[in-house]
Amino acid sequence: MSGGTNPYHVAIKSGNQEAFKIVFEMLYSQLLSYAYSFVKEEEAAEELVQEAFLSAWDKRLMLSEEFNLRAYLYKSIHNQALNYLRHIKVVNQHKHYYFQFYKDVSQKAIEPNPYLKKAIDEAIEQLPERARIIFQLSRIDGLRHREIADNLNISEKTVEVQVRKARLFLQKKLKRFYKEL
Repeated sequence: MSGGTNPYHVAIKSGNQEAFKIVFEMLYSQLLSYAYSFVKEEEAAEELVQEAFLSAWDKRLMLSEEFNLRAYLYKSIHNQALNYLRHIKVVNQHKHYYFQFYKDVSQKAIEPNPYLKKAIDEAIEQLPERARIIFQLSRIDGLRHREIADNLNISEKTVEVQVRKARLFLQKKLKRFYKEL
């Protein structure tokens, strides 16, 4: 899988999905470990690797004979990981603002029942960090799924799945308050 002409490279360039699958299986665990070394989150690492492979597949027609697929995948993951970490840093810097905004809005919206407000706050805090961030960007900040995906450097489908999981989790946690909602 080093530079130069290699049979997988030629097959991939011609659109051979089986060859691409073989390369994927050969490199996936190495690339996943590499991505994880940056982001320290399994799901985020998986996303980075998948995005790198998708990008490589999309660009396969432009590959030169000297193209090094392995190097491309590592560089792609490196760049995506740095973008992801920069974004997480910005999100964390503004996290206080998001929580304060949410508290202000929720206080005004549900002031009659302080137990409900507390239950919502606690339920949101129990969400995994990534799901919590995506849910807040979607439901509190009103960003569209595409905007969130672009900001977090993830797929729009991942945003949809995370928002849906968060909603289901919150519905389950807040079931006893449904009559008031």
